[in-house]
Amino acid sequence: GNADDLAGMGEANLAMGRYAQARQFCEQALQINPQMARAHFILGNIYREQSAFDAAERHYAQVVQIDPGNALAYYYRGNMLKTQGQTEMARASYDNALSCEPGLVEAEWNRQRLLPIIFSNEEEIGEAREAYSRGLEKLEQGLNLDTAAGRRQALKGLYTSTNFYLQYQGCDDLELQCKYGNIISSVMSCNYPQWSRSMAKKELPTGTRIRVGYASAFLRAHNGAVWLLGWLRHRNRERFEIFCYHTGGKIDDKTAEFKELCDHFYHIPNDLERVCGQIVKNDLHILVYPELGMDAQSMLMAGLRLAPVQCVGWGHPITSGLKTMDYWLSSDLMEPDDGQEHYLEKLVRLPNMANCYSKAQHDQLQASTPKKTRKDFGLPDDSVLYFCSQSLFKYLPQYDYLWPEIALRVPKAKFVFLAISSIHVVKLFMARVEKTFKKYGLDAKDYCIMMNRQTPEDYMTLNQLVDVFLDNPPWSGNNTGLAAIDAHLPIVCYPTQFMRGRHSYAILKMLGVTETIAQNEQEYIDIAVKLGTDREWRKSIVDKIAHQHENIYEDVECVRGLESFYEKVVRASDKEFD
Repeated sequence: GNADDLAGMGEANLAMGRYAQARQFCEQALQINPQMARAHFILGNIYREQSAFDAAERHYAQVVQIDPGNALAYYYRGNMLKTQGQTEMARASYDNALSCEPGLVEAEWNRQRLLPIIFSNEEEIGEAREAYSRGLEKLEQGLNLDTAAGRRQALKGLYTSTNFYLQYQGCDDLELQCKYGNIISSVMSCNYPQWSRSMAKKELPTGTRIRVGYASAFLRAHNGAVWLLGWLRHRNRERFEIFCYHTGGKIDDKTAEFKELCDHFYHIPNDLERVCGQIVKNDLHILVYPELGMDAQSMLMAGLRLAPVQCVGWGHPITSGLKTMDYWLSSDLMEPDDGQEHYLEKLVRLPNMANCYSKAQHDQLQASTPKKTRKDFGLPDDSVLYFCSQSLFKYLPQYDYLWPEIALRVPKAKFVFLAISSIHVVKLFMARVEKTFKKYGLDAKDYCIMMNRQTPEDYMTLNQLVDVFLDNPPWSGNNTGLAAIDAHLPIVCYPTQFMRGRHSYAILKMLGVTETIAQNEQEYIDIAVKLGTDREWRKSIVDKIAHQHENIYEDVECVRGLESFYEKVVRASDKEFD
């Protein structure tokens, strides 16, 4: 009938990426037949593709109401619920998918790897980690790698997601990462034995350049790898031949910069076998993954041996847990003294922040007055604005009390947060914060402002309009911290036990503005209060940042350190370098 044709048109338009048209066709189909599961399913897919997870979830829920045997709709609904931070509902949805279709391997793998996005209290963190650990054991026991079908199934399961949220729990993840890494290694080595053998060091005849490859799904304007441009801008072209492999679908003007700065650029989206084949063909001395943990395919590639020396960059600060990764390239200023204990890889402490950060954004911001006013953003003129702009899942319940402690002593304080894409996650977060403020006899609504997600330009303008940047102790701001300094905004930070809790500390150390680094939580509160109440002191910090800002930009020293590491590791025999 007519509704079927319309749904078909919707599907065809979706396949071409024409979302608005696809949506119209499906909505017309539903006007003719409101009980049409297929049209709801396609609408779910349209919204999912556009990261409108709440809307997608509603449509998948409609599908299973009309057609309770639809395993795929339960599976996708589970994924949406997971993204919304509705962990228990997600688990139930995966269970439904599996009772409809016991062989749906994606549902099984996502169910066992479920990690909450936001926690209501500290106890939940321990429970989630135990459940995750048990899930990994189940997956490992369920592996059937003796048959070709079993090997393919396991590969399919690994592809469906990453364990991205594990490292936001403020704990030592080495053991759990190694557990996961072992699963990846066993699945990859039996699927691709040709890429799992150990490799001898390659010769370096006189006059040849060292061949270094960088592989990532994010060779674009993305925090995971965009910092790599600094390393490439200042590289020694006489000594190194650079290969870049962009494995993600999206490209932008930063991708063009990558293309320009390397000798060989390959864009091979979503095709593991083709990109691995290309890497092996290029006969690299060193292969580097700028981040591991944000993208499923990169993590699987990293479970193979595609070059004699393989390294992980600091784009996602957690050990890979993979035996195939030899070195973890980190920042000397960010790593604590016992940093090596958090990594399976051998830790390499590159000079300073290990980041050659461009001055372009700073100069642009300082060249003109802010493009908008507080009023344009609906922010009060007479308040002291504390910027808390990190992704909400980075904030942990045990540190929430810092905000009301500051509010008690700074009556004009307002804490400015930025929402993330799921309204449910925002609600869970705000409910938790409200509870904490209540304990202090305060109403969070009087002190907290939740703003929508901002465009990059508006985000930078906000940094110019607020008064203080409050860094988050368990997961410090690296990109957000650098952006704050670009705007000459004072940063309050308290460095914690892992590298990921020490980004802003490193920035302030290198800047030479150490007055706002706290040694403990009480000091953090005191510094934040003083910045909020003592105008003169705050101005002196802003002036000092302005005066010394040059210290953190275009740091070529870290690139020279990186290159001397590359030289050493390629020239050394194995015995010598360990």
